[in-house]
This record gives sequence, C-alpha cells and structure tokens, in this order.
Amino acid sequence: MFSIDWHQKFMDVVVYAATNPWQFLYYIFLFLTPMFLISGYLAYRLAKDIQRNEKVKRAKSQQQANVGKVRRHAKRE
Repeated sequence: MFSIDWHQKFMDVVVYAATNPWQFLYYIFLFLTPMFLISGYLAYRLAKDIQRNEKVKRAKSQQQANVGKVRRHAKRE
C-alpha cells in the first residue's frame, strides 16, 4: 500500500514558499486566476437566470391579473 505522509508534503510546500516566496505566489495566482474567471462567469450566468425567472414570474402574475379583470368584467355584462 502507498502511504502518503500529508504532514511532510505540507511542510515541503511551506519550506518552498519560505525559500521562494515570489515564485510561490506566481504559481498560486497562475492556478487561481482561471478559477476566479470561471466563478465570475458562473455568478453572472446565475444572476441573469434569476432575473429571467423573476421577469417570467411577474409576466405570469400580470397575465393572471388581467385575465381575472376580464372575467370579472365579462360577468357584470
């Protein structure tokens, strides 16, 4: 069985970050930038979807209100 010593791996990363801080930050930003871009895109899509659903819901409720007005008006005549 393969045994991974997580503590040792973590300490290796800490030592690397301490000895090469700028290169470590460069790699971190290099890895995180696409994640931030994907997250921003997905948040934008979610906001647009929520707005679209609210617009449809308002339109349906307005339509139901208009249908109710027409029916009440038709019953009076």
